[in-house]
Amino acid sequence: MPSESMDRQVLRSFTAAVSPFQVLFLAWRRWCSQRPVIGPREKWYGRAPAVAPGRIIVHGVSLGETALMRPLVPLLEQRLGPCLVTSTTETGWAGLAKAFPHHPRAFWPFDLPWAVDAFLDQIQPRAVVLMESEFWPVMVAECHRRRIPVVVANARLSERSFARFRRLGIFRRLLAGYAGIAAQNETHAARFRALGLTAVAVTGTMKADLVRPAGPEQAEAEARRIGLTMDRPLLLLASTSPDEEAAVLDRDRLAWWQAQGWQIAIAPRHPERGQALADLVRSWGGTPQLTATPDSGPRTPDTIPIINEIGRLGALYALSSITGGIAIVGGSLGSGRGGQNMIEAAAHGCATVVGWDVKNQPDGMALLREAGGVVEVLEGSVHASLQDLAMDAARRQALGVAGRTAWTAGLGAAERTADHVVSLLRNLGTSRQQN
Repeated sequence: MPSESMDRQVLRSFTAAVSPFQVLFLAWRRWCSQRPVIGPREKWYGRAPAVAPGRIIVHGVSLGETALMRPLVPLLEQRLGPCLVTSTTETGWAGLAKAFPHHPRAFWPFDLPWAVDAFLDQIQPRAVVLMESEFWPVMVAECHRRRIPVVVANARLSERSFARFRRLGIFRRLLAGYAGIAAQNETHAARFRALGLTAVAVTGTMKADLVRPAGPEQAEAEARRIGLTMDRPLLLLASTSPDEEAAVLDRDRLAWWQAQGWQIAIAPRHPERGQALADLVRSWGGTPQLTATPDSGPRTPDTIPIINEIGRLGALYALSSITGGIAIVGGSLGSGRGGQNMIEAAAHGCATVVGWDVKNQPDGMALLREAGGVVEVLEGSVHASLQDLAMDAARRQALGVAGRTAWTAGLGAAERTADHVVSLLRNLGTSRQQN
């Protein structure tokens, strides 16, 4: 039996054998979170909506990946016809409903033989496009057997995963089932090539295409709404998680920033943290203002707005940029989240600062590091680094220009990715016709 067929049979047998443990894991996760697993029957049995054969499946596992689908799916549909969008998680499913309200949507099946077979039998896709770093061995192997091209868009491959794939022969051989890779940068592309993939192109990170910077009018309106001014620099703590605000500010540090004439605003990742942050600011001797309840008290020049609302971050970044301030992007200051999208701050021309943990934002950081458009502060020296930056207006301006330039250079990745996918599928179609 050929090695490829043997690998596929071994994989299908193994995943079928461990499927009871997957059920137990899902039950345990549901019990721990007290929340139901979304779409369990659809995922287990590979159920999908009735659609005409020949669609392109575009899959993003969760909210971040489904966001990247927004610029890509319309480009693919213009050139290749209708797409079916899929996701795995609850947040990803909600993201699809918001981004593609008129598209047919499906839950991505569990990577089990019967679920994958049923899903592909029903959809009969023309091709499958996976977002970022996903690897579904059973699905990839079965698509390869059925001659359904699988392409990875906005692809990245960490050093750890690269070493694992290179060490395990079966997975290295299964990776050959990918028809092509649209990589975020040359580092990731080189890793895919080292694993034997040939149709690899560097198309850039599509996160740049997601950002639409707010304008000066929006910044001014936001300043008026939350009681800030346009003539004092703004220190913005953006998308922060618990304990990250305390990594930047305390009673003495707050007094220092206010003595230097700076305004401060906090926009937490989760708005429901607003009241807890208000208590924290009071413990520093500050005066908090929850923006969702503007009548919560009088404002003073040193009042610290806490933006416990969603959808305001773009205007706040624009305000920080216009006032010559600093934007500290959270998720990177010890929360364990591995960073938040720092390209959004850079696109607004902010003096962008991140912490020491940005492992989940390799594409954005590579783009900004290369351009010199970001400052990385280390644990234990946060205040000293920020104080130096606060006293150097020329450096802040240069950072803002470099960050915006990096964002501009990254635009068009979705278009380049679509070009690569279309070229691959057309070449494969021609090759199969000749065969």
